[in-house]
Amino acid sequence: MNFSQLQFVQATAACSSFSRAARLCHVTQPTLSNGISKLEEELGEKIFFRTTRTVKLTDFGESLLPPIASMLSLKDMIYLSAKEFSNPETVVLKIGMSPLVSTKFISLLTSSYKTQYSGHEILLIEENLDSLEKKLTNHEVDLILIPVLNRVSVKNSIPLYEEALFFIDKDESASARVALNDIRDKTFVMVPDSCGLSDITRALLRTTRSEMREYEGKALSYQVLADWACHGLGSAILPKSKILPTVLKQEIFKSGKPATISFEARWSSKDNPSLKKMIAHFKKNIKHIVAGMAD
Repeated sequence: MNFSQLQFVQATAACSSFSRAARLCHVTQPTLSNGISKLEEELGEKIFFRTTRTVKLTDFGESLLPPIASMLSLKDMIYLSAKEFSNPETVVLKIGMSPLVSTKFISLLTSSYKTQYSGHEILLIEENLDSLEKKLTNHEVDLILIPVLNRVSVKNSIPLYEEALFFIDKDESASARVALNDIRDKTFVMVPDSCGLSDITRALLRTTRSEMREYEGKALSYQVLADWACHGLGSAILPKSKILPTVLKQEIFKSGKPATISFEARWSSKDNPSLKKMIAHFKKNIKHIVAGMAD
């Protein structure tokens, strides 16, 4: 097992295509495919289902994604720590992020910052909400990007963007939108509570007369959540960026307005001069970055 193989798995899971993943990893498709096959042979389990048209994670492959993300993040941290040690002028900012944050938003945000501050490095660390809060408190990360679970004002925070929420269901109609009141009585499949999506779903569907109905099992990822909903185990709610383009979905409307999930950046202290620059950059450029997400 090596880091390249882990990167190949992560890229293929994100792209759902060997060819696109190979381009993302700057290798040939045979190199990527062979690397994944050798890793499957070493582990004794298939990571991907392969057909002539699609590449899809197995349940075993889904279970590998969190530890793979952690290992690749640690690798990046080791390289950046070495760079900081050998070149004290190097600035490394550690950003913790929820899995719910849009990948496109992160890409636009970090690239715009690094364009202005070419000597700065950014280390992204994906964790669940509890871990992110602990890392922020312990100064293991400089800043976290997380969904807003309540509307309580937080001193050291700035709003980032909102994203539309969509409904996925096996019996979905041809309509492009659905009213929230029309789906309240459905049974919903959920992911574990750690990322915040389940809390947001419950808050959206909760009424004064009853709680929402939940399927007993928990999906390991957003892709599995959508698959379960498409196959009739229950319905699901996801932000648009976490739904594959091939999945049928309906935009949710509440009181005639789109239902959304909001995200914010939060920090514990601005004593770090480089962090002050990053926060100022966010405030100045956030509207332009959000506009770029729609392109």
